[in-house]
Amino acid sequence: MMSVFCWSNSRRFVWQQNAAFTLLEVMVAVAIIALSFTALLSAQSQSLSIATISRFESAAALLARQKLAELELDDFDSLGSSSGDFEDDFAAYHWQTEVTDLTEDESGIKGSGGMLKQVELTIRRDQKENFIVRTLVMAKIKPAEE
Repeated sequence: MMSVFCWSNSRRFVWQQNAAFTLLEVMVAVAIIALSFTALLSAQSQSLSIATISRFESAAALLARQKLAELELDDFDSLGSSSGDFEDDFAAYHWQTEVTDLTEDESGIKGSGGMLKQVELTIRRDQKENFIVRTLVMAKIKPAEE
């Protein structure tokens, strides 16, 4: 900063200061701004990545719920491993089911032989992301005839 003495038009002595930034101050300010922008861009990039993952998981959860509802409506004996694609807005999503019969030893439930099946449903998008749901399906119990 520089101080200057000068005379005004009315011949009075006036004290003036020239307010200016030095090169060092400007460079420090630019460095601080550059670091701030770098941090902001990194946070923005991470935010977009998390939003993409969240969008996939939300859609996959809804599609899995839909597919599991369809499987529950199928006959218990006809449940088997299969795969396919979803339609319309979710054409990039693919599903695959693996169905295995559970024995009494595997389930730990006495008298459950042939009544339980484990269904593993995998939802995939573009072979990159997977969403896996495992559930058990039980055969309908027929009422005892009197």
